[in-house]
Amino acid sequence: MTTIKACGFTRAEDVKAAEKAGVDWLGFVLAPSKRRVDVEQAAALRGVTRLPCMGVFVDTDREEVWETACRVGLDGVQLHGRESPADCRRLRRAGLFVVKAFSAVEDVPEAVAAYRGTVDAVLVDAGVAGARGGRGQTFEWRHIPEWRRRAEGIFLWIAGGLRPDNVEELLREYRPDGVDVSSGIEAGCPGIKDPNQLDQFVRKVREWDDGTR
Repeated sequence: MTTIKACGFTRAEDVKAAEKAGVDWLGFVLAPSKRRVDVEQAAALRGVTRLPCMGVFVDTDREEVWETACRVGLDGVQLHGRESPADCRRLRRAGLFVVKAFSAVEDVPEAVAAYRGTVDAVLVDAGVAGARGGRGQTFEWRHIPEWRRRAEGIFLWIAGGLRPDNVEELLREYRPDGVDVSSGIEAGCPGIKDPNQLDQFVRKVREWDDGTR
């Protein structure tokens, strides 16, 4: 079954809508972003759901990541910076589900090899030159097989410009282990989710899953 992570939540009502829709992971951005929430906001959002929650960080000191995870009640972390394999390993050994994100624009698939055995999943995002994290853009999906080959033995998640109208194509052509959506389920304002778009996205993924069993 494809893992669905929905990210960039800022409102309790959207968190509850995502839980009702059937996503697997919720993401809170704790790094510079239009969707950023502070520790207190993230903890409040975490408190209204039973779903596992993940914090998104960029070049944050490992000890601070762990402290924030404890304060918020996070189940996992998604690391978008230059975090080392050693940092990832220690966070994973502490009991967190660790996702290391790579930019399809700035990183090369070969970089994944250093993280084998230190992370639970690798996420490939579109990214933009000089910045970390997604910008609601897709990347050239034809490169996904090379990322998968390099990430052998690690879950491969794909992000970047995913929407209800293109996620089925991604699944059909490349079959990633997980998908991560944020701007593609928004109502035109960063951090404000559209329940209908959210429902459609989840339904498209689950219909694909049902059809391939």
